[in-house]
Amino acid sequence: MKCPRCTEAELFEVNKYGVIVDVCPSCGGMWLDRGELSKILEAIRRAENSFEQELRFMTRDNADIYRRYEEYKLRKRRKSIFEELLDIFD
Repeated sequence: MKCPRCTEAELFEVNKYGVIVDVCPSCGGMWLDRGELSKILEAIRRAENSFEQELRFMTRDNADIYRRYEEYKLRKRRKSIFEELLDIFD
């Protein structure tokens, strides 16, 4: 399939978080089919939840480390939805 943006190059498929997305080698555009964005976001949520559970398990004997991590999360600037979306393609 040709790129809808630059109409020059053929798209190739890349696996991102278990979802196949189409990428243009010429303009760098990424094209998602219906439902693929929600699948990627769900995979990210699962990974974040898994990380939180693993962190709790690792710090169960040292509550001070977990407390400092929670404080760090509160201080960290919240990204906009567009910044988060762009992060998944890195």
